[in-house]
Amino acid sequence: MLRKVLRSLVWAVVVACAVARPEPPTSYGAPGPSYSAPSSSYGAPAPVYGPPQQPTVHKHVYVHVPPPDNELPPPRKQIYVPPPQKHYKIVFIKAPTPPTPTAPIIPVQPQNEEKTLVYVLVKKPEEQPDIVIPTPAPTQPAKPEVYFIRYKTQKQEGYPAAAPKPEYGPPVSAPSSEYGAP
Repeated sequence: MLRKVLRSLVWAVVVACAVARPEPPTSYGAPGPSYSAPSSSYGAPAPVYGPPQQPTVHKHVYVHVPPPDNELPPPRKQIYVPPPQKHYKIVFIKAPTPPTPTAPIIPVQPQNEEKTLVYVLVKKPEEQPDIVIPTPAPTQPAKPEVYFIRYKTQKQEGYPAAAPKPEYGPPVSAPSSEYGAP
């Protein structure tokens, strides 16, 4: 209901504004001599008898146009805009050092003792008979075989008697290939 009242009120205001608007003039220009001298009498106007008349409406519109400007506006000055800048502020904060962790002391857990007892039943073996090792028949001891080896000494081969032996290196002379027969 309230909406209908508000809607009709808005329409009434719109129609009243449209009817009351002044009419635009048909021509523009300098004002004409329609001014009159002010009245010398003040007060309420004299009553007019007869049917009501439409009031005469006078509208005066003034338009001033400046003379054309032949000068072109100066070109705009180039404005230098510096490139954008980025500023970073870096803050380092050292946190307090945590205490060194210590390993907790855990007591030794008691272990459950478990035992398994195994009894193996073994039949006692019967006594074995004694082992008899046969002895071989005695033999006559054999006669030893003897071999004689002949060799020559340094004096026999012509070596100097007091020549020192070298400590390192190959022997001074090759060994003899003569050996005695066996």
